[in-house]
Amino acid sequence: MKRILYIVTCLLLLAGCSYNPPQDSSMVLEAWIDANGHPVVMIHKSYVLANAPDSVQSLEQIIEQQLIPFGKVTFSDGEQEVVLTGRLDTMYMPPYTYTTIDIIGEPGKRYTVTAKYKDLHATATTTIPPIATLDSLSVQASSMGMVDVTGYMTLENPLEETYYTLFARKKGAKQFQLCPFGVFDSRDAKDGQFKMKVYNPISQGKDYEALASYFAVGDSADYQLRVARVDYPTYCFWKEYNENILSRGVLFVPIYKNMPTNVVGGIGFFSGFGSSIYQFSLLNDTTYRY
Repeated sequence: MKRILYIVTCLLLLAGCSYNPPQDSSMVLEAWIDANGHPVVMIHKSYVLANAPDSVQSLEQIIEQQLIPFGKVTFSDGEQEVVLTGRLDTMYMPPYTYTTIDIIGEPGKRYTVTAKYKDLHATATTTIPPIATLDSLSVQASSMGMVDVTGYMTLENPLEETYYTLFARKKGAKQFQLCPFGVFDSRDAKDGQFKMKVYNPISQGKDYEALASYFAVGDSADYQLRVARVDYPTYCFWKEYNENILSRGVLFVPIYKNMPTNVVGGIGFFSGFGSSIYQFSLLNDTTYRY
């Protein structure tokens, strides 16, 4: 996930004009654990615009000032508690992560992460739901140089309230990015069947252009789609995040409003994912069946 979220969470404490008195930063906790995966945690301080210096700062300078590379992060699965190891990781933004190989995500388990740094303290809890799986994935070229990518999934229990997210990345990349409109719940299914349009979350130019874009005809890269079942708090966070990103730049639509969070003592999110990953190519019209 390209760390656009870093900028979003930094702006959650917007402070109006420069005449406001200095305000304290909060701890921003970004963490997730996937079924059969290891935890990934990032911590940093929120950026308060009222405290910004008069001189213009680059994004790199802001990140360096807000980064917390020497915090204490513990992770528990209810049976064991492990202190995570921090390391420089330029594939993420901010470029520093905490993790461990001693804990592997399991569906049905509940996890707690706690982060401490000086007087900052944040904790959050999440669960990993059962793993979501697709029945098939359709790739079909359409008009205007676009490619329609659609996932199909059958719900095991159509009467159960369940929640899902879609993330995508180019094959070989480390980060998954949330697909535009890629947040669903079981009420979006018809007769127990999901038909999920997959939109391209990856910028096609130098600037971060409109997110709600189709995949392009002639794109020779292979992509990977992560279909994840999530719990309700995780669903609420990603749904609001998705709406904030999609509405940016639209006149009269408020953006960067307070995000729902399962973090206590700070801001951010802790997500548990019951995921399956599927690879697809855009070069030929294909239906992948699983």
